[in-house]
Amino acid sequence: MKGLNEGQIERIRRDTVQLLERTGFRVQHEGLLRLAAAAGARVEEGSGLVKLPGELLEELLARAPEEYEIAGIGGGRWRVGGGERHCLAIVTDPWIVDRESGQPRRPCMEDVRRHTRIAQRLEEVAAISLMDYPVTDVEGEESSLRALEAHLLEHDKHMCVLAASSERLARWLRLGRVLNRGEELAGSRLITAGVAVLSPLTLTRDNGELLQAACAHDLPVTPTVCPMAGTTAPYSRRGTLLQANAEVLFMAALTQMIRPGHPFLYIIGPSRTDMRSGEDLYYTLDKVLWKIAGAQLGRSYGLPTGAECGGTTTIRDDLQSGAEGMLFMQSAWDSGADLLSGIGSCGNAVSMSGEMMVIQAEWLRAARFLAAGIDGEAHPDLERIEARGPGGHFLDDELTLELLRSDEFFSSPLFDYDGGHRGTASMLERARDRVDELLADFRSPVPEEVREGIGRFFREECG
Repeated sequence: MKGLNEGQIERIRRDTVQLLERTGFRVQHEGLLRLAAAAGARVEEGSGLVKLPGELLEELLARAPEEYEIAGIGGGRWRVGGGERHCLAIVTDPWIVDRESGQPRRPCMEDVRRHTRIAQRLEEVAAISLMDYPVTDVEGEESSLRALEAHLLEHDKHMCVLAASSERLARWLRLGRVLNRGEELAGSRLITAGVAVLSPLTLTRDNGELLQAACAHDLPVTPTVCPMAGTTAPYSRRGTLLQANAEVLFMAALTQMIRPGHPFLYIIGPSRTDMRSGEDLYYTLDKVLWKIAGAQLGRSYGLPTGAECGGTTTIRDDLQSGAEGMLFMQSAWDSGADLLSGIGSCGNAVSMSGEMMVIQAEWLRAARFLAAGIDGEAHPDLERIEARGPGGHFLDDELTLELLRSDEFFSSPLFDYDGGHRGTASMLERARDRVDELLADFRSPVPEEVREGIGRFFREECG
């Protein structure tokens, strides 16, 4: 898969500087406008446009750390940057692909519990995100609260929070003290905060508030940068990439204005508009090129990088979902990104299923195996072939016995190695069995004192 060459990277970097110097970024937050002006940016009164000189942009980006640490309430710690690779799982979406019917439906409480437990059991997953949607079996304002409570009682991994407002983030901040056993959330690195950009080139007041709060409480920042080619970005792959790069860099620079050295993840999620219907086509093959290029650009600035992984346009268990899913996973792994986000996602980024989480975890294993290539120096192969000679065999060779149950060759319990001639189960059927195995005898890893604190918190929140 072709990425950017050095000349293309340099050109996008130059064009980004020009875009932020000349056109600027609209910031709808008075406090951040004052902060930008004090930092040396040119701020236009009335319009709220912030224009960053190239030298200032470079200075601010140099403050951002090349790697940082995240943690879970169970004591797990993971590095983002520095060569480690971790996954983020999404456990709810507006639609859930029903296990039995294969059709989309709205999420219920059992989906939240089930998918959180699967993510907890998957070794590849370091962080989990619960999208803030109500569930069908709890009515009223309590719906999303009860879903969140059920989610938090089932895992001890890192949490990525996509708060819809500063009030929702404030709730998370109160909750964070509970999760941290009564200690201040700052410094714990239990939570990452997502902060959205309004494309093109706009930061709303609410998201400005979220960014300030995240920095104040030492929550690593993950920007949501999702320009749509044809509507909120130019209808070209390069133009959309350029705009996405400018948007994520401005957020990185603003973060460093607020709190120098604050952890920030470079990640972009461009898509294209279906010009026939006006719909957002989020998981098309264009995404493959964008995620590779995005990781390249992020590394060129010395920032930890993320890339979306998995993902299919369809919810169907068919050739398209398999082809898209493996291509997307392979490109995400090959990009070299530090955090691979969105495992479990399908249906054009608005659906998910537990079975898809399991399948995409296997695709990740496959991508990692293919990227490793062949070790040409691992074993004295020439001598072994010479020793057996023409007409010999290697069934009883020491190396055969040594590597028989190793990872020398790729094997997956979800793949069919019988060619389908013996009535073997499909990948989806095998994934269902794997889900059942992961859920069998599941016990919450959340410490008892934290479970009690979560219960008290939500009883108070729900009145």
